[in-house]
Amino acid sequence: MMDLEERITMTLSLPAKVRIVEVGPRDGLQNEPKYLPTDQKIELVRRLAAAGLTEIEVTSFTHPKWIPNLADAEEVTRAVADLPITPFALIPNRRGLDRAMAAGAKGVTLVVSVTDAHNTANLNRTTEASVTELLELEAEARQAGLKTRVSLSVVFGCPFDGAVAPEHVAQIASRFVEAGAPRIGLCDTIGVANPAQVHALSTLMLTRFPNTEFELHLHDTRGQALANTLAGLQAGIRSFDAAVGGLGGCPYAPGATGNSATEDVVAMLHAMDVATDVDPATLLDAAALLADWRDTPLDSAAWRIARSGGAACGTPAVRATA
Repeated sequence: MMDLEERITMTLSLPAKVRIVEVGPRDGLQNEPKYLPTDQKIELVRRLAAAGLTEIEVTSFTHPKWIPNLADAEEVTRAVADLPITPFALIPNRRGLDRAMAAGAKGVTLVVSVTDAHNTANLNRTTEASVTELLELEAEARQAGLKTRVSLSVVFGCPFDGAVAPEHVAQIASRFVEAGAPRIGLCDTIGVANPAQVHALSTLMLTRFPNTEFELHLHDTRGQALANTLAGLQAGIRSFDAAVGGLGGCPYAPGATGNSATEDVVAMLHAMDVATDVDPATLLDAAALLADWRDTPLDSAAWRIARSGGAACGTPAVRATA
């Protein structure tokens, strides 16, 4: 007879390795009340690259009036061009793509909300208007040799319209799939998803569009980000966005709080023998930069453990200066 651990191991279907896309320098900083100076943004990206993260959203090419914390997008993008990473930039429209390409971005994340209410609040246009433009821009970016990701926001719930039907999400995703977009992100923008919901939508997408890579972008508003990560893994998702320190939030999504903390996601995965190529100790060095700068504590259990002198999942304790 199998013991409990053997039964659990058989129940969990875990991959040997997953990809972590670091979004802290973009999504983590965009809603912070305090401005992180440009030289420190650049140093943050360098520390994240040193930790082994190879895809990093370094900024957003949105109008500085709307996201003042990322007004130095060109400078940051150019300053990290020498790193062995793909520096992604979030772009919402034609102007954003033009700026990103001129600055030397190697990858772009194109964003659209699946509800008109949130897309209008976020981008001042309907979902259909954004989709129409982004289909053209995504193809243009790929033709120019850039890596592309399409992020579908509020797929698990909208702060204005409430629940979102999975078939509605699939219909929008299908247009990008048919156009050849290789990667599509399913974003829990305000952190309302539960594990059953994440598993169901992820399974639907992977089954219906088997040749497309789907990614999860999760927020920890209700403390379910790690549980939702595990649900995504069980469904077959192999790429996850996360933000160092658990920072994040959208200025146009009431109630949204921080992203999945990169160090927490990595700690959980490594404890389950799922490889990420990310070094936990060096990652905490990147978190230390934010902790020294921020006026409030980081939203990361791994950081709190390290700061108290403990060690998580085999990671040596680090000296936190915050």
